[in-house]
Amino acid sequence: MRKLIFICTLLIPLFGKAQTYTSYKATNGVTYHLNDTVRLGKGSASDGSFLYIQDRGIPSPLPGRPSPSHNLPKTFTNGGVIIKNIKKSNRNGIDKYVLVVDAGGLFRFSLYIDDAILACEVMPCQTSATKEPSPTYVADELKKLKELLDAGTITKAEFDAQKKKLLGE
Repeated sequence: MRKLIFICTLLIPLFGKAQTYTSYKATNGVTYHLNDTVRLGKGSASDGSFLYIQDRGIPSPLPGRPSPSHNLPKTFTNGGVIIKNIKKSNRNGIDKYVLVVDAGGLFRFSLYIDDAILACEVMPCQTSATKEPSPTYVADELKKLKELLDAGTITKAEFDAQKKKLLGE
């Protein structure tokens, strides 16, 4: 009986360490749900593998892969993985959201979603709000000013002043 109580007291903190969720809104503005497909970009490791998508609990290296690498191989570039579980864990006082994903093989992988988004391993890797507006071209602006001049909305002096301003003269 003492052994059973001792084992239970050792195992209970392990189950309470990570919390499970059904959805997570990531830093790229996308809300990920269970069984959604996550689109992958390009791996950010030096060998092209995915640095923030790693094997879960594999005791020995897979055949044909270097021993220190537990990253998702670069063959998954521009592919997709399916979310099987969403967990939140706290490491060194920092909350990390980890998506347990299935890449179509025998093993599941841990996807550190926010880190992968920052490294552009997951698409889209930035929100549309952070994208810069499309640049305006000088020729387009000059064409608009010419149309305003022809319509009589602005004077020739105003047209020349704006033209100099656009051309940097």
